[in-house]
Amino acid sequence: MEDFDFNQYYQNHEVDLSWLKKPSQHGFRWRCSNGSWRKSKRRVSSVESFRKAIANDNPSDIYFSTSSWLEPIDLPNLNDDSKPHPILLDHLIVFDIDFAPLSVQNLELARKTTLNLHKWIQNNYDYELISISFSGSKGFHLFYKDPDRSLFSIENSRDREYAVRDDRNKLLQEVILAGFKVDPRITADTRRIIRLPGSIHGKTGLLCHRITLDMLNETVESWIDDVPSIYANIEIPIKATQQPNKPKKQSKQSIKQKTNTSRTTDVEHSYMVEVSNHLPGTKDRTALIFWTPFSWGISEACLQRLEDLVNVENLVNSYIFSDGQRILFICPEAFTRAKIVKLLVKIGMEKLSKTLDKRQHYWVRISGIMNDDGIWSSEPKFISMIKGKNPRQNYSKAHLTLLSKLGVDIDISQLGEFVGNAEPSIRMIVRD
Repeated sequence: MEDFDFNQYYQNHEVDLSWLKKPSQHGFRWRCSNGSWRKSKRRVSSVESFRKAIANDNPSDIYFSTSSWLEPIDLPNLNDDSKPHPILLDHLIVFDIDFAPLSVQNLELARKTTLNLHKWIQNNYDYELISISFSGSKGFHLFYKDPDRSLFSIENSRDREYAVRDDRNKLLQEVILAGFKVDPRITADTRRIIRLPGSIHGKTGLLCHRITLDMLNETVESWIDDVPSIYANIEIPIKATQQPNKPKKQSKQSIKQKTNTSRTTDVEHSYMVEVSNHLPGTKDRTALIFWTPFSWGISEACLQRLEDLVNVENLVNSYIFSDGQRILFICPEAFTRAKIVKLLVKIGMEKLSKTLDKRQHYWVRISGIMNDDGIWSSEPKFISMIKGKNPRQNYSKAHLTLLSKLGVDIDISQLGEFVGNAEPSIRMIVRD
């Protein structure tokens, strides 16, 4: 790809800025064919100004910021206190849906997920759909505008940006807990960039371009052959197990150099959603949530062990999920922290007990785990309920809400008293 003249391509073909209200308020970045990154040092307000911005480079992949700014050029870092905080004018609500590796089969899965996510957004939010993109590779991008402008009227620019980030993070958590496999790095990040429609995807050679909702309703197979490409002979495999026909072979030497470079520079990350066991709105109340140790397995012996725990400790109805290797146990009862500290020691979870005693709460994963390639794994799926003996205990309102978000239907009219606030404390986490 390094030999391809991308610059010349963009002098003869137009990127799509028509749907952005004010392109000049967005930042633009690109990765050059030699692997280096560049930022636009000038405002991009039109195709002509875009062409001038990239004139000295050969950009293989082009991106723009999901946020718009009063001054989009050379933004200071989020935590840079040495400069005035930039003024956030708007932030598009963006979802990136990918299913790797690239194949027609996986693209069809991504298309259905994107379509179902859009329907879910329509049913739950008042966001305005402004664009849909085929990414040029493994999936799709959804772009929405939030008609509620209250967060953007916050006077303090730092408080404004953090308020928007918090709001988007809550939305992201809802989407993931509703079962949609989206890239968790995109939606909540006000400093995120995403591929520009009308630009070439540097790895596949396919055009990232906007599609209509009608196209999203049609099978990928019905239109994928019509996607423009800088290659004349690109072929996307039908199934994920097939290898795509690559138009240009790399030498063994170049592959070896690339692999060695990747090993020394790339750091793999994992992305997941976690919940706190603390009851929001209380001082020291906690629910009992934990993943069983790997040594317990997921056999009948493990399930019997958890059933004995519920019976011996006289717990309320408890709920178990499995990711194929371990069991996630959730008991939505409102306990004192001291009681759970002792109980965790009793069942052999001393480390978790020490964390709860020292930090007064702990975090537990409640979603699948996504890697840097957008591939999800270890998703906890609901197995069953372990019936408790005492339904009239105090319940954590927040963790009943959590179970509802995880798809468990609970008749709360049959329960006892409720403790704490309704919304659980949830966070998105990135781990190396």
